[in-house]
Amino acid sequence: MFENERLTARMNQFFDRFESQLRQSLRALAEAGGSQTPTVDAQAQASVLVSFVLGRLQRYARSGFKRLPSEHLDAALRQLAT
Repeated sequence: MFENERLTARMNQFFDRFESQLRQSLRALAEAGGSQTPTVDAQAQASVLVSFVLGRLQRYARSGFKRLPSEHLDAALRQLAT
């Protein structure tokens, strides 16, 4: 809303690159693990992980920078993995 358009574009580019790097790494892991659909698996996993990170950062900002993104991280990751 009041954000600088250039900053928004740069952050979008950052997260696009982050997701792309995750996809590449996860695709290699899926191929090594013998997945029948390594590209699809990697895309889905990367999307979930980026969404999780974005949600944590958004919650941090909405809380006035009081609720750390790492708050209860172990428990959240366990839930995500199940």
